[in-house]
Amino acid sequence: MYQDSVQSFVRALRAPTDPPRPGDPPKIDIASEAWCTTSFCVPRKAEIIIEWCLTRLLKDGTRDSGPNPVLDLRYWKLLHGVCLSVNSESSKTAPVGSTWLLPLLNRLPLLPIVLSLLSNSLDLSAQKRSELYLQSSKSLAFFWPLAAPKFAHDALLDCFGAVLRVIETASGEVSGLFEICGLVTSSLRAALSNVLNKKKLSQAFITSHMGVWLNLSAKGNATLSPLCAEMCDVGFELLFNADSLKQIADDPRSNTLFDTLRSHISSSPSHLLSALPILVGGFLNAMKKRRSLFSTGGSLTVDAHSSITVFLSSCGDILRAPGLPQTQVWRSRLDLLKVVEGKSLYSPGYEKMVVLLKEEVEISVECLASTDDVNIQMAIQCLCVLSRIDHSFVEASTGRILSRIFTIFQSSGGKSFTEPAHEFLSLTLSYHSKTRTLPVHISRLVDSCIVPPPHILSFPVQMSYDELAASAVLTTNHLDKLSKAVRTFITPGQILNTATRVLFMLRDIWETVRDMENVLTVGREPHARKKRRTTVRSEKAKEDADANGVTFALAARIAATVLSSLPLHSATDAVQMEVQATVKESLDGFLREAILMGANAAVSGDTGGNIWSAQVVAAAALRLRYLLQLSVHARYTLDYQSDSEGLFAEVLKVENRLPEYSVEIFRHLFHHGSHQPVEQQQVLFEAVLNFLEVHLPVAPKVWSGRSSQLSYGDDGSALAAVALLRLVLDRHLDIVNVSASSVQQRRLVNLLHLTHVEPEYESAECGLSLVTTVHECLHSANFWELENIRSSFFAIQQERTAFLDTIDVAKIQGGSKKLANSQHAKDQILEAMKSYTFLLYTPSECLPKSLRGNFLRRAVVLDFLLCSVTTDSTRQALQIVRTFLVRTHNFLGSWEHEANGRYLHHLMTSPVPISVERVSGELVQGYLLASFRATVQGNTDILLDAIQICREQTLEGWFLSKDIEAPLRSSIQRLMENAMTEFSVSMFPPDVVGRLSSLFEHVLDQLHPILRRLATSDVVEPDGITHYTDVLLLWSCTIAFGKYLHRPNCPSPGLGTQIIRTIGPSFLSRGSEDDRISKVCGAMHAVLVSELRFYSEEEKRDDRESHLQRIITTYVAFTSSSIEQCDFDENMARLLRTLSPSDFSSCLQFVFEALSASGTALEMMPRLIRLTSLALHNAPQSTSKTVQAFDKGCLDVFVSNAKLSNTHITRSSILIFISDLCSKRPASLRLQNVMSIWVLLSRFLAGSGAHDTVTDTALFHHIVSVLSALVRLRRDLVVTTLPHLGNIMRQLIFALRSPRPMLGAKQCAIVADSLPAWINPSRPLGVEESKDLSRLFTSLSAKTLVRVHGPSAEIQKPESLARPLSKHVACVLQAYLDVLNDPLCVLAADIRRELQPGLFVLCDILNDHTRDALMVSALDAGGKAAMKGLWREYEKQRYTGKG
Repeated sequence: MYQDSVQSFVRALRAPTDPPRPGDPPKIDIASEAWCTTSFCVPRKAEIIIEWCLTRLLKDGTRDSGPNPVLDLRYWKLLHGVCLSVNSESSKTAPVGSTWLLPLLNRLPLLPIVLSLLSNSLDLSAQKRSELYLQSSKSLAFFWPLAAPKFAHDALLDCFGAVLRVIETASGEVSGLFEICGLVTSSLRAALSNVLNKKKLSQAFITSHMGVWLNLSAKGNATLSPLCAEMCDVGFELLFNADSLKQIADDPRSNTLFDTLRSHISSSPSHLLSALPILVGGFLNAMKKRRSLFSTGGSLTVDAHSSITVFLSSCGDILRAPGLPQTQVWRSRLDLLKVVEGKSLYSPGYEKMVVLLKEEVEISVECLASTDDVNIQMAIQCLCVLSRIDHSFVEASTGRILSRIFTIFQSSGGKSFTEPAHEFLSLTLSYHSKTRTLPVHISRLVDSCIVPPPHILSFPVQMSYDELAASAVLTTNHLDKLSKAVRTFITPGQILNTATRVLFMLRDIWETVRDMENVLTVGREPHARKKRRTTVRSEKAKEDADANGVTFALAARIAATVLSSLPLHSATDAVQMEVQATVKESLDGFLREAILMGANAAVSGDTGGNIWSAQVVAAAALRLRYLLQLSVHARYTLDYQSDSEGLFAEVLKVENRLPEYSVEIFRHLFHHGSHQPVEQQQVLFEAVLNFLEVHLPVAPKVWSGRSSQLSYGDDGSALAAVALLRLVLDRHLDIVNVSASSVQQRRLVNLLHLTHVEPEYESAECGLSLVTTVHECLHSANFWELENIRSSFFAIQQERTAFLDTIDVAKIQGGSKKLANSQHAKDQILEAMKSYTFLLYTPSECLPKSLRGNFLRRAVVLDFLLCSVTTDSTRQALQIVRTFLVRTHNFLGSWEHEANGRYLHHLMTSPVPISVERVSGELVQGYLLASFRATVQGNTDILLDAIQICREQTLEGWFLSKDIEAPLRSSIQRLMENAMTEFSVSMFPPDVVGRLSSLFEHVLDQLHPILRRLATSDVVEPDGITHYTDVLLLWSCTIAFGKYLHRPNCPSPGLGTQIIRTIGPSFLSRGSEDDRISKVCGAMHAVLVSELRFYSEEEKRDDRESHLQRIITTYVAFTSSSIEQCDFDENMARLLRTLSPSDFSSCLQFVFEALSASGTALEMMPRLIRLTSLALHNAPQSTSKTVQAFDKGCLDVFVSNAKLSNTHITRSSILIFISDLCSKRPASLRLQNVMSIWVLLSRFLAGSGAHDTVTDTALFHHIVSVLSALVRLRRDLVVTTLPHLGNIMRQLIFALRSPRPMLGAKQCAIVADSLPAWINPSRPLGVEESKDLSRLFTSLSAKTLVRVHGPSAEIQKPESLARPLSKHVACVLQAYLDVLNDPLCVLAADIRRELQPGLFVLCDILNDHTRDALMVSALDAGGKAAMKGLWREYEKQRYTGKG
């Protein structure tokens, strides 16, 4: 009824109620129906509907009650439909729209509608919001460009705030929402660029919208989408416009930014604290963008830096506010300091910045005393950043920082502090090394080792000793750096002062230890009065004594590192003598007292608490003395002191001694063992072995290597046993070899059997364990070179495997398992397994000849035993035993012993795990070869038995097993291959030939049905792929074996072709990257190669050519990126060498047609080129003319098809082909070939506008290889084309260039366009390429013989290209000089240095006339200067004939 007339329709839309009358449809339905009804013609229908929709959205979009039209999809869909009609170029309303739509949008503002849409949509579900945004964005995108010029700035800012709130709640990227946000953001940015006074907008943004904007900017631009990053930039422009920057510069505190920021952060600190560094970064970018406000130059002035400092100070005040989460505070503080470092804001002249950074140092140092691990870690990182900014900030606090590093590590384990602490120590060490103030730093390190008393730190010193020793200051990483710095940066004048200061500081610590010992001694006297008070004081004194002892131990480690690294060789003799005298005085003085005090305390057996500290001090003193004696860099001549040897012997008798002290005593006695009689040395060995035998069996898994872990208790003693064993095996095994008794040596070898080492063991843990110690010892040549130790080792293995001689193998073969199932037998088998594991470590040449037969025989018996009991451990042992057999037989070069027949029968019939199949196949291979040789000599029993085993088996069942397999499949194939490769049929007796023929018939009958089913099957499951691989390989071998036996053709000669047609495409579709599929493809290709024998050259010529083409096609299809590429190549090479010249010619013709065909896929080209190289390398005799013609044809194809040389997947293949042609077959080259090569090389080196993502350096080396081969081997062809050679060498020099840093886009494009396509300008060529090119230049002057066929090759004299090249080498030098003077490019110094030898050869070749012409006419001023410098360097090294 509303479409009866235009008036009724308009009245309905303008009615005061919706619907217009009761019972009528809603107005939106009326409007939609009118728009969709094309027969209802209304003048300006689009204008009426758009005006009504926008009016409805504007007036009713903000009401709180009733349905909201802004959230109604029907309105937006109707608007979108009308907008499409208005926007259509073919619509009749299009020209009218420009006259009525713009005034309409001026009357009805669009921003309130958008604001209502964004605000009210937050209450909807995510799905409804997404659909609403998508529909509304389509209409808004149409109206926005027309309405944007009239937008009010305040309304646009409010709309931007609504956008921020919606983005904050959105999860993921919503397409429609992001389009709306993009419209609002771009309009606001455009408005900000036009408005003059932005102060009002900035204040409104700070007051109303900054909080939600901070939430968005806290994520960082790097993690945001481009739209959100643009919104962050708009916020920065609102905050830091010119007016705001002026206000911050004039009166920073009057700006409301910081007050508002503080209030937002206090309300939501966890989210907004991370926004502070981003805010500072935006402020700095705004300052640089508007630097004209502060200066007229290009850098910031003092006023600008003052504003930046005030801004940073205000951020620091916010971070120091109470109640904030400290973890986020420290993270923000760290990020702020990184901004200061990254933006280079610090300069010594800016006092305010200096004061600010010094405050940060104090705050960070104070945080080190806290208990929060995360805060401490970030505080150390802050100190690292401050040190990188200027180390003078932390220099005054370095002592306190170093002292805190020890305590924070002991209080929390220190795992999270390792990396930042090492960084801080490295920075500090680097600073003092550069300033030559290492003595000061060393003194601070020693001072930092002072451990406060326990009543201050509230922890027991003995329990924390190991954690203190694990501090970053005492790690191997830091001590190695300290040692290197002392050797390198200590000046000769500082050597004496450093040594004296370190020893005096250590002596002062010792005096404190000694005084405390005296106090404890007085307190323990019997006549001491006031016993109760004395006991309390004595306990406190014991704790202080422990702390002083640990201090001495820690300081001694640093002292040992410094004293052993002093560069005495750089000092005068007087200084050396004085330093040595000082060290000797300390060793004879307080260090000797410390050693004796610990020994006396241990021997006395006193139960006083100072025994632990006395032994710790004595161990540290012994360690210091030992390191000084072993010092390489410091030349100390320390006398041997024997007065303490007896006391040490008494200490070793004490059971309750500190394990750390025991290890140091043992090391001291071993070090001086050469001075003792053999009897005393054996007493020492006895004590060592007793200690190891008691504590080594319970050794923990891993020891970190710190001696502080060798504490009281079983764990400490066990770790000490590991340390002592490592000491003996690594340092003093030669003394044991000479002086220890045979019984002691055997006991030491027995200790090695306490661990279970694997033949392929790899240490995956950081630390030292019993396994790693034994593993490294057995891999050491020193162990096997010691005759006595080696004899004891083999004697122990003999004893542990002797029981195998009593085993009757026949009973095991008969099924008796009693021999292997008793507990005693299992223990013996386990010991034998360990023995053969150790024997695998033995070098084969060290195995005594007298024992080889015993070990081989016993290994065979052990193999029988292990196969009778199948467990996980025995499977691994089986692999060890068989590996030993293979290795020993290969070393001996003989596979013959008395158990050959029985053991071969066992190998071919016993099931073995898949993991043992490879080594089992090698054993079968060796024994079968031995049986064939025995057959030739008349002993046929073993071979006939092996053939009979193969004939009795049903092959059908082999392909059903999965976990356990018998090596019989490979046995049959190996038997056939051994016969074909090593022997001829005529060498065997008739009965053996008959058995082999019957085996051939048996395998043929068994395999033919299986392959028939395979050829007719539709789908092959992946689980059966490996089994079919074995079937196909055996079938291929069987076909060849039939030819070997001169048997008639087998049935179904085309079976391989049918199989490939059936299952080949399905395998290719699955991809050849799978190892299993690659093996199947290789097996199918092998079958095709074998089936060529069915097509005789005389009778079936056409079929033979078709089959050859099929073989080639299969090779190309199956070798995409095959893992078994070598198998394919081997099969093809074997085939190509046996072809007749006519067959070979037809193969080359087929390959050439595929190369030159326009329809050949580009990805197939590398495979065809690879096949081409393979065919030419394995060409049969009498095919030289065919090969030469094919070479020329291939080069012509490469030259004519420019697409091949411009594609990255074919460049490398073409260059490899050319390199093989020039280096492996130079005699077949002709002048036409060389001309084509020049064209291709020039094309490869030509500039390109498009470049690969990664520079292919192999292409450069291939090009240089081609040139080198031509220069060396075909000088006769190069002489006639010298200008081409010079041009290629010029291009190679140009390829070494790299663009200068900080170039503009156009400049970078100029340089990039001049580089080849395979060079990425951001990753230029390097030093190795420069070396290769220099070697090419050097070869130009080398005299060589031309490699040609015929009698002329015998009468020629060696010559070089130097003389004919003298007129052409100038252009090469000019290219080098042009590169040096190119304003856009740079040639790195290391590249120039490596290129110099070759350039000197070019200078030597260059004649004087050409050089003068080059200087006069071809070079500018820069080129002449570079040429003079190069010639000057050449003259320096030029041989003048005077020496």
